[in-house]
Amino acid sequence: MRTVLRRTTSAATALLVTSLATLTLGTPALAAPGDASARGVVVDLSAEVAGIAVISADATIGTATAPAAGGTDTETLLAVAVPGAVGVTASGTVEEVTATRAADSSSASSSVNGLNLTVLGIDVLDAAEVTATAVCPQVGATSADTTLVGLELFGSAVTLTANTPAVVGSAGVLVPGLLDASLNASLTRVETTTATGATAITVRAVLTLSGSVLGVPTTIPVGTVIVAEALCERPSAAPTTATITPDEGPQSGGQTVTITGTGFIPGGTTVTFDGVPATDVTVAPGGTSLTAVTPPGAVGPAEVVVGTVNGTAAPLGYTYLADGSAATITGLTPTSGPTVGGTTVTITGTGFTGAAGVDFDGLPGTGFTVNPAGTTITVVTPPNPAGPALVELVFPAGRVTAPTFTYLGPTITSIVPDTGPTAGGTTVTITGTGFTGATGVTFDGTPGTNVTVNPGGTSLTVVTPPGQVGPVDVTVLLPGADATAPDGFTYVAAAPTVASITPNAGPQSGGQTVTITGTGFVPGDTTVTFDGTPATNVTVAPGGTSLTAVTPPGAVGPAVVLVATGGGTAAPLDYTYLADGSAATVTGLTPTSGPTSGGTTVTVTGTGFTGATGVTFDGVPGTGFTVNPGGTTITVVTPPNTAGPADVRLVFPAGTATAPVFTYVAPTITSIVPDTGPTTGGTTVTITGTGLTGATGVNFGNTPGTNLVVNPDGTSLTVVTPPGSPGTVDVTVLLPGDDVTAPDGFTYEPAPPRIDTVNPGQGPTGGGTTVTVGGSGFVPGGTTVTICGTTIPADQVTVAPDGRSLTFRTPPCAAGDTTVVVSTAGGTSNGSTFRYLGGILPVTGDAMLAPLTVGVLLALLGTVLVVLTRRRHRAGRIG
Repeated sequence: MRTVLRRTTSAATALLVTSLATLTLGTPALAAPGDASARGVVVDLSAEVAGIAVISADATIGTATAPAAGGTDTETLLAVAVPGAVGVTASGTVEEVTATRAADSSSASSSVNGLNLTVLGIDVLDAAEVTATAVCPQVGATSADTTLVGLELFGSAVTLTANTPAVVGSAGVLVPGLLDASLNASLTRVETTTATGATAITVRAVLTLSGSVLGVPTTIPVGTVIVAEALCERPSAAPTTATITPDEGPQSGGQTVTITGTGFIPGGTTVTFDGVPATDVTVAPGGTSLTAVTPPGAVGPAEVVVGTVNGTAAPLGYTYLADGSAATITGLTPTSGPTVGGTTVTITGTGFTGAAGVDFDGLPGTGFTVNPAGTTITVVTPPNPAGPALVELVFPAGRVTAPTFTYLGPTITSIVPDTGPTAGGTTVTITGTGFTGATGVTFDGTPGTNVTVNPGGTSLTVVTPPGQVGPVDVTVLLPGADATAPDGFTYVAAAPTVASITPNAGPQSGGQTVTITGTGFVPGDTTVTFDGTPATNVTVAPGGTSLTAVTPPGAVGPAVVLVATGGGTAAPLDYTYLADGSAATVTGLTPTSGPTSGGTTVTVTGTGFTGATGVTFDGVPGTGFTVNPGGTTITVVTPPNTAGPADVRLVFPAGTATAPVFTYVAPTITSIVPDTGPTTGGTTVTITGTGLTGATGVNFGNTPGTNLVVNPDGTSLTVVTPPGSPGTVDVTVLLPGDDVTAPDGFTYEPAPPRIDTVNPGQGPTGGGTTVTVGGSGFVPGGTTVTICGTTIPADQVTVAPDGRSLTFRTPPCAAGDTTVVVSTAGGTSNGSTFRYLGGILPVTGDAMLAPLTVGVLLALLGTVLVVLTRRRHRAGRIG
């Protein structure tokens, strides 16, 4: 049974009218010139009641978008369905959606047949035939048309007129959680045209749910259904141009340029350069850029015009550059010159106007000129290697090949003189050809100095550098190509010179490698002597300016060093032989042992000790070092060291000599008297043993004793014990080198505590006063306090770590003086008085208030009498 249309409530009507107001704008979704699109059926519905989805459908059946580069997009014969929907079904056929973009028009159309839409089991919308068409010509009016046959809303036939108020209707539905639920629909038909576009929507339905939730009227938006939609935008008119890149090129054409702008039509765009058509014009998608290949043109500016069927764009500027295509060469004079360059060359022909230079094997010539008629070029050749060189006229956009130019290599005909000493310094004259521009002269790769070239390039002079004995190649360095005379100069031996010897001191036993610098050293023909004794391993460096040698043994003191070659002997150098202990002989070491704390005076006997600078024991220097003038006796005081044998070495400036071993003897403790004392410390203890000299302290456990006094012979010391806990402790004497420990060497015995102070000395009868007791012998965790006959247990007594103070809280007690006594395992202390006070008292721990006045005392006495009277009366009543 069809559902009959019914009137909506005023609230629902308002909602639907509001929806209509937003649906009749008709603004196209696409806004670029020439755009077009079409859609068949669009379902976008969703609703929740009490957090539960009762309606859900999202589908677009049939869509077409005109290609950006032009052409048509089409879809046909699509079945209408909403897969995965909740509470929504749809059927029918999208017959066709199409969208076209052309140079002169854009258009779109959509047609749908046999549409049925059911929501929550209610037949909402039926239509037999639905079409929408939008046409946007480049010239003329835009149009939007729709056709609609057999439209029914909630099962009732309705008439829907374009651009008029919406047709609305509703039907009751069952929706859990929504009482008196109704499904409401508002239908509109849109045919909108503007100056630039058109929009056609045949049916647009806006759905809502209404009812009440917990007695409150409620309207729930559901969504939108569109049937047959078409949109288009009018194409642009004439094209426009913005840039051309590059904006210059060769006069012969053939250059690819890119032009940007708008309105370019693929297959329908032309480009001309001063009226001559470009080739290979290719328009990019979207019509905003194109590429083209330039035609030939006259040198100078040219107008570039882009045209389509819609008209032509404003011209762009392009410049044709000379590329030599018009040049003809008839001659090049001269055809050869030196590799150093500098030859003025004349090139003749026609069409040279616009030439910018001439290259010789890719190197630009200098002094370039071209005559006004463009028939003659002059240019100066650059340096280049010997041989034929490619000559090219260089134009802004091309090159033209000229006849070949041949570079001629320089020559050397004589070298005078052709011999000189290895020390260098000989002025040589070299004659030949092509020396102009010479940058230097080398002798076997080493540069000469003071090079002066004759202006005619036929000779030069140079001063030879140092070299090795024998013939060497002489090379004149020139731009383009060098000139070489093989074995052109011969070095002859000369007396060497010396400048330095490094190092200039070393061990008397020799074997040290030294470096000597100078000149004229000859590999294989150089000797070095030290006070006449030859050095070994003499090696001369290339160039003959340095050598290395190994020193022979020598006497301690200065020595003369001589370097000699076949050319003579250099001036002497100074070298000093240093004592290294190689001449030392050790015959005795006394004593052979001593304490680890050091301080033992040792005597070393033997010979050859002169020059010794010290003695080390396991690498640690001794002190008080002396050596007798005869070099036969050394005395030294041992440094601290660990127990055991120590390596003893005599130290010389350039070495060491081994002496007999010295044994470090560990210190000992033989007795501790007395070996007991009170925990309060203060016991003077005498420790005897060996090796105690230099002791820096004595620890009882980990606590240092005081008043340390060490016997000079190191056999005893005295020290005062620090406070300690009851029991035995290790006794350690701290010494340089090795400490010495007597395990459990001292026993702390408990001693009776002693009270020195009680603060405060008074407190209220109610107790609770925190009292600090000063004294000694208090044991943490093992001390009790007795006051007013009450013993305060140890866990309520706080003892300072040093055992010299404690705190406790007083118990209640009658007014008057009482005695405080402290007890530990060592005994009971002396007593000290504490006063309990009745009445109003100062804050615990504060000093008493100022003396009470007579009036105050009488008042206090009255208070006491009243209290006593009350107690007496109470007692009488009890009796």
